[in-house]
Amino acid sequence: MLGLTLAAALCGSCAVTPLGILASAGASAGTNYAMNTWFSGNKLKGDAKAAYERAPPCTSMSHGVQNGRAVTLVRDTAWFNFYEAANGRRLTPSPGQGLVMVDYEITNRSNTDIIVTPRRLTVTNAQGQLFNEKAGVGGIQTDETTPDEGAILPDGQAWTMVSVFDVPPGEYALMVPNGRTETDPEPTWVDGCRIPPPNVASG
Repeated sequence: MLGLTLAAALCGSCAVTPLGILASAGASAGTNYAMNTWFSGNKLKGDAKAAYERAPPCTSMSHGVQNGRAVTLVRDTAWFNFYEAANGRRLTPSPGQGLVMVDYEITNRSNTDIIVTPRRLTVTNAQGQLFNEKAGVGGIQTDETTPDEGAILPDGQAWTMVSVFDVPPGEYALMVPNGRTETDPEPTWVDGCRIPPPNVASG
């Protein structure tokens, strides 16, 4: 897992909370909303809050979240006081915040190329506040000014990614990307699972 072993070794007093595999029961009960509302108003906040409330613990799931033609599989998460990325970049949290790392994979299990929108996952808290990654490696990177842009994931291929979020310590729910073709409906988010706060055992 990219950067995880080194970061854990260097972490010191931080709480490492590895998780099981993220999943859904085939057709996840999703929070769906058009990506052009990504940064707009009360509806988005309400949808994100509802997604948080519905999200089951990640440890209760055993298969990847199916969203459109893509499957998002979370392989591990952990909290850090600092994070040493595989590329040598050292991340430290903002004052009063912590770093939560999500190691995941997005796979195209359809028989055609798909558009993954957005390219990377995000997290939401109980108040419906959404957080984009502070840093990430692997897969297709996204521009910070256009986090809702899509990218082509070829038939049968997968992106292995690590995203690190700079957030207040607490419990968060993942919101995972959508996979679609040009003829499919608007890109959507779907509920993921719940990441426990620091110092809470995942098992």
